Amino acid sequence: MPPDEKTQARQSEITGRPPRIAAQRSEEVVSAARAQLAKVMGAASGKKVDVEAIPVPEMLLTVMCHRELFERLAEVSMLLLQQPALPKRDRQLAILRTAWLLQVPYIWGEHVKVSRSLGLSDEDIEQATVGSSSQHWNPHEQALMLAVEELRDGAMISDGTWAVLAQSYNEKQLFELPVLVGQFSTVGYFQNALRIPLSPGNNGLLSR
Repeated sequence: MPPDEKTQARQSEITGRPPRIAAQRSEEVVSAARAQLAKVMGAASGKKVDVEAIPVPEMLLTVMCHRELFERLAEVSMLLLQQPALPKRDRQLAILRTAWLLQVPYIWGEHVKVSRSLGLSDEDIEQATVGSSSQHWNPHEQALMLAVEELRDGAMISDGTWAVLAQSYNEKQLFELPVLVGQFSTVGYFQNALRIPLSPGNNGLLSR
């Protein structure tokens, strides 16, 4: 389904204007950013990655304005990536729904690609824009969508939603879900607020 005018306007609001904080490009910053990139890509692939020939994303060069804070945030992201308690499909569905609810072009575009690489279908991705009201989901996935929506709307998961999730999730997974949503919400906040440019190949909210 083609993106509507509202989605295109939101994309333009965030990515159609200059970044609010300039990327740092000193040799020291680029070196530190490459080291961080190697950690992230290594966590994703499970092996050592040579990043010397890979362009450093603008996002990394921008958030180096507060390197210590970003590195702590990145540690949580890498833990969620390297040692997830949640199944990969569920994790991606939760990330997609979070990114769409917050209308974060960077996260949505990147995780459309990640989701496809992990086997999610085009229809899964499209229906993540609809959420818990879609008939596409099984009862567990519908509860997962609803949990993300409830966290967004009221910073809480209702008893009914929790009970459905608890039929499939253990306590570790039940704890990880709101942390995952919170982590990607935090990243989405600073990506949008700083107007971080999209990486090449990332079409933001227009990605499908």
